[in-house]
Amino acid sequence: MIAQGLFGAEASNLGKSARTRARLMDAAVRLFARDGFEAASVNEIARVAGVVNGTFYAHFRDKDEIAAAVALGIGHNVVRQLDEAMTGIEDAVERSSLATRRFIDLAASQPDWGAAFVRAVLVFRDLRDSMGAYLRADLQRGVDQGVFTVEIDDLLIDTFASMIMGALAGRLRGDFGPDAGARVSELQLRMLGVPADRAREVCSRDIPALTLELAPLPKGLAKTG
Repeated sequence: MIAQGLFGAEASNLGKSARTRARLMDAAVRLFARDGFEAASVNEIARVAGVVNGTFYAHFRDKDEIAAAVALGIGHNVVRQLDEAMTGIEDAVERSSLATRRFIDLAASQPDWGAAFVRAVLVFRDLRDSMGAYLRADLQRGVDQGVFTVEIDDLLIDTFASMIMGALAGRLRGDFGPDAGARVSELQLRMLGVPADRAREVCSRDIPALTLELAPLPKGLAKTG
């Protein structure tokens, strides 16, 4: 049976059904990260979770549904924690840098989840759209404050998202070190029109590490379709 993961830890004080569902989701996270979505099977998810196939189908319609639940759960919690970590920070330059660095560090601190998130962004449009909306809001804040001098459009959002996901994927592979987030953040700020000295100063600051904590999924996201 799979060791208790993040979903399981959050559901530890809930009822048996919720704990079983969480165990299945933790098994799916591990398998999607290790083997990829296509290679993982319902049989293997159930086996790793320590349940029979019938139990899987009591909680999820198919592999797509459990993948959507996992992806949305990861996305919701990453965004929530980034929001909480930036409470009270109004300067758009600082917010943009902190969001990029926090996102990469947060996901990389949990390799199974980070790898699953990278794959999920490629598969699920809703997750890409959610990530893009969050990014767009912070960039528009910078335009409104007069510190970002470029037009915020879909091409810029997609480019920035690709830079962030590429840095995260590189960290998970071991190709990039812990400074990947700071380097990407500095590049992004320069692209937005922030002077080099200011971009370097903001991105070189030490930031406290965040530990990923899985909150219960919002009602309506726990099951899709």
